[in-house]
Amino acid sequence: MGKYIKPTEKEFEILAILWQEGAASVKKVHEILASKTGYTTTLKLMQIMFEKGIVKRDTTTKQHIYKANFTKDQAKEYKVKQILVELFNNDKALLIDYLSEQPTLLP
Repeated sequence: MGKYIKPTEKEFEILAILWQEGAASVKKVHEILASKTGYTTTLKLMQIMFEKGIVKRDTTTKQHIYKANFTKDQAKEYKVKQILVELFNNDKALLIDYLSEQPTLLP
């Protein structure tokens, strides 16, 4: 994954399922999403995720199996950078100060 990948919130929902399951078909992901989206929408999202390099696809069987190609650590890094830029003006000290002043956020 050479280029910087920016998963959407829906893509993060699918990634969470793939992280939990290890690998899954579109049908399985759709079932776990509990019909939050139509089957064809789930299929299209997973195809787009494959094109973006977010997931890998095994096409050796009739039912394609997808596996996450975007790790939880990559997701954490992406989300923290997003928060840092959008809410703290890219100032790490402001973020750290905020976190240290929020006793309910940290153990």
